[in-house]
Amino acid sequence: MKLILLLWQREGISIVRNTFQIIMLSTIFLLGMYAIYYGHSKITEQHKTIKNVEIIEKEEFEKYKKSFYSDHTSVKEKQLFDIASKPAYAWYRHSYHAILHPHSLAHMSLGQRDIEPYYYKLTGMSLYYQLFESELANPLKLYVGNFDISFVFIYLFPLLIIAFTYGLYAEEKENGMLPLLRLQTIGLRRILLIRIAFYYLLIVGLGILLSSIAFMVSTALDVLSIILWISAILCYLSFWFALMFLLISLKKNSSLTAISAASLWLLFLIVLPAVLNVYANLIYPIDNTSLAEITRRKGLENEDDVNESKAVILEYLQNREDLKGAHSLIDVNIMAKAYAAFTALNDNHHKNEVLHYFDQIRRRQKWVSLFKWANPAVNTQAILNEIVETDSEIFQSFYQSIEGFHNDITSFYFDKLFLNKQITNKDYDTLPKFHLTIDETERNQKIRNGLMEVMVTSFALFGLSWVLFNKTAF
Repeated sequence: MKLILLLWQREGISIVRNTFQIIMLSTIFLLGMYAIYYGHSKITEQHKTIKNVEIIEKEEFEKYKKSFYSDHTSVKEKQLFDIASKPAYAWYRHSYHAILHPHSLAHMSLGQRDIEPYYYKLTGMSLYYQLFESELANPLKLYVGNFDISFVFIYLFPLLIIAFTYGLYAEEKENGMLPLLRLQTIGLRRILLIRIAFYYLLIVGLGILLSSIAFMVSTALDVLSIILWISAILCYLSFWFALMFLLISLKKNSSLTAISAASLWLLFLIVLPAVLNVYANLIYPIDNTSLAEITRRKGLENEDDVNESKAVILEYLQNREDLKGAHSLIDVNIMAKAYAAFTALNDNHHKNEVLHYFDQIRRRQKWVSLFKWANPAVNTQAILNEIVETDSEIFQSFYQSIEGFHNDITSFYFDKLFLNKQITNKDYDTLPKFHLTIDETERNQKIRNGLMEVMVTSFALFGLSWVLFNKTAF
């Protein structure tokens, strides 16, 4: 223990005397603080938007409810009451919002959060038109990415590890200190591990400090997510320390060790992800051209043809056996019923195309996930996104939940429309509500599997380095 403290004291003094290393530590810390601010500002902006959206929806329905108690003397009051009580108007005028609320730690790893829509305004009109009328992703953001705290950990902390550890063996050899180190009773390998442990505690400590600051600025503390986040950071940084221990074990000169480490950084963080992405585009291309047809506004070919309108309504009612008696009421509100039926039939017509589009995305994600174990950097980024619910799969679940929500909306209004029933004040107590449906068990299992893969890789590298160190020539 005395020797450990002595060696750690020596490393501490060397850092204090090394201006470059002090600047690096300070720069990483300041960049980490900016990344926390950047992520927090993005999520705060989203919280404000969501709050405004919720207020708008609440105020809209409050107006509808109050219209039941007005005297309906003015034209404006009469119009508002018609929209509130008559499903012929309400089905396409009443607006609901499906919202994907940010996780309490979403600011730490933005993931898809600022390139995918996190709320949708929905009426009883065509779901797929409302879902795909705007871009699914911002190309500029996809290219630039986000400067959040996960970016600092994934991309910059490995550079810090490389800068502090690449010369732990080679520089001692080049400075003529190696013979003195060999005279120590505990062995050269253990001395090296003690020195690596010092930098491990230093850099991991910095990572935990930045993470703790990010936890404190969150809206709420999720203990499980915090534990998983810290575990992911520990596993990832351990991988890079184990990788540096392997390069040091080869006992090459400091320049070659530094170049090799930098090359591995480029390989894991730039080259492999780019190659994998290009190859995924080739074997699992995502064709969204079919969605162009869905996002075009459509209507009845001949609005003045009553027989055509009735035919559309009857075609829709064939799929709604639960609307008994609606056939005999077909002559009331024909145009409203025809347009409602047309939008529902239009969604049914394009359902297979939309399912195929999302299936393309799932198949591609599944294929890419098969290779995550080979790249701890990509694996860890995916884990961090999954922990804070900013990964692509949470948005797939969001879209699927929206479909169920839209079905609830159309059922609420169409049932009344086709059966010629009015919307009452009491019906406003049972308005459709959006609920996000996700499989928490499956998500937690994926996170645990990812952590295990990074951990196993780290232990394998460490074991190989331990054996290799004594076998390589001095």
